[in-house]
Amino acid sequence: MTNQFLRVSCRDCGSESIIFSRATTSIACGVCSATLTKPAGGKADLVGCTVVEALN
Repeated sequence: MTNQFLRVSCRDCGSESIIFSRATTSIACGVCSATLTKPAGGKADLVGCTVVEALN
């Protein structure tokens, strides 16, 4: 997987967000504030979301 944007769905509320696959900061859901990703030394670790679609 290369650097790309991902459409993800929050596991807690189902809200969809677009994130960068190599995010260097934690990303929170804009609706319920649940943590979606944590930085993992390059590639973001998806902890509270599932990938819906990889955007080109």
